[in-house]
Amino acid sequence: MPAVESVMLIANPYAGTVSQWGKEVLVKALHADFKLEVADTTARDHATELARDAADRDFDAVLAFGGDGTVNEVAEGVVGTRTALGILPGGSTNVMARATGIPTNPVDATGYLARRLRAGSARRINIGKLTFPATGGTRHFLFAAGVGLDAEVVRRVERSPKPRPGRHDWLWVRHALQAAWSGYRGRDPLLSLSADGGDEEKVMLAICCNGRPLTYFKNVPVEACPEARLDGGLDVIGLRRIRGVTIPRVAWSLLVSHSHLRWRNTFYRHDTRRVDIDAERPLPVQVDGDYIGEYAEVQIELIQGGLDLLI
Repeated sequence: MPAVESVMLIANPYAGTVSQWGKEVLVKALHADFKLEVADTTARDHATELARDAADRDFDAVLAFGGDGTVNEVAEGVVGTRTALGILPGGSTNVMARATGIPTNPVDATGYLARRLRAGSARRINIGKLTFPATGGTRHFLFAAGVGLDAEVVRRVERSPKPRPGRHDWLWVRHALQAAWSGYRGRDPLLSLSADGGDEEKVMLAICCNGRPLTYFKNVPVEACPEARLDGGLDVIGLRRIRGVTIPRVAWSLLVSHSHLRWRNTFYRHDTRRVDIDAERPLPVQVDGDYIGEYAEVQIELIQGGLDLLI
């Protein structure tokens, strides 16, 4: 892409580390070099509307200042266009920023992105697309989407009161253990899962990854699909059963050993192009750590070169 001139900054004022003072610092720094417009989000999906409007007006780049949910919504508005996406981390976890080497300090990240904007340096990456046949709706994701347990955890965390500083990761752990123990432990598989038209597998949960990691616990990556890459196909993993005695083993594998890829209890496919998921009843769905509702049928496909990312 050529050197950037016009930039839209979309900020989520409710994100974990976004402050008015911090935003003013970023705005002043960007104003020095670029034709800049600034907008705050006011509701769910508003960032998508703002980003789509920026792309329609031929902005060179849109910068998302917020958490992974905000980044996902902004990406939804520029997918398939030549408007590049830049990430200014302002959330509690910031998976996409950390996974792609963007500094976690918003001021440092601004300098990092400004250099790439001036140089016109963007990388065309693959993304994932969810389609919901019952409604005809679609949604894209950058690094991961899930159906079942992990999405249930996301829903519980989003509905919880905001934790004290430094306790966000433990809130995830508490809800993951509660959801696994109360809603999924020892039950029969709820999902039928197939990859690239292969045989169906019965699983309790399904996670589809376009990159890694799935999330972080403190500074430790949580690796559901450790072989996934942004420039490859989609990886998909499902667990056939969840037993109380194996929950600690699952946690250890996700954080340290990655041995779950070889378990008999695991369905895993690397570098796929399409994943089909059918559930016995509507189950929670998440994209990039953002809960988007309950669905009984989900089709996932790889979109090659679907997004210009400033990394």
